[in-house]
Amino acid sequence: MTGMGKRLEGKAAFITGAASGIGRQSALRFAAEGALVAVVDVDADGASTVANEVVEAGGKAIALRADVSSEDEVAAAVADAEEAFGRLDVVFNNAGIMHGGDGDAEATEETVWDLTMDINLKGVWFGCRHGIPALRRSGGGSIINTASFVALVGAATPQLAYTASKGAYWP
Repeated sequence: MTGMGKRLEGKAAFITGAASGIGRQSALRFAAEGALVAVVDVDADGASTVANEVVEAGGKAIALRADVSSEDEVAAAVADAEEAFGRLDVVFNNAGIMHGGDGDAEATEETVWDLTMDINLKGVWFGCRHGIPALRRSGGGSIINTASFVALVGAATPQLAYTASKGAYWP
């Protein structure tokens, strides 16, 4: 990619679940490609750490604390990111959980099912519900939703809630 320039120069990205894992790596990659990055996570300290990593590497980032299972928190985070950057071009709904109590249909407690759906499924809906208007105000953009292959092929261990949540928005 040497000599190709920065593919996301001047673009603003909103990434949930960005304090660790796929979200963290995506935030760092987007910033390396020139994007302004809103590092969004329920773990405020983790979000701040990643935002600082971006800045130390020469990028621009802000840390925002939001629980994606709360529509009010997602709406506020989208508004804060749009205000900070003047636009949003990418909404990356990445936050998700795989709860240790998620087993088969007999073993999975309703609280585990509900928590998994609230984060893995409603989090995507809330990100789209509030992100799409921001993308439109910027003239368009991209939405990325982290899914999982277990939605199609299952998993080696029972993960009823996780599998159902990821399959609900598989393309």
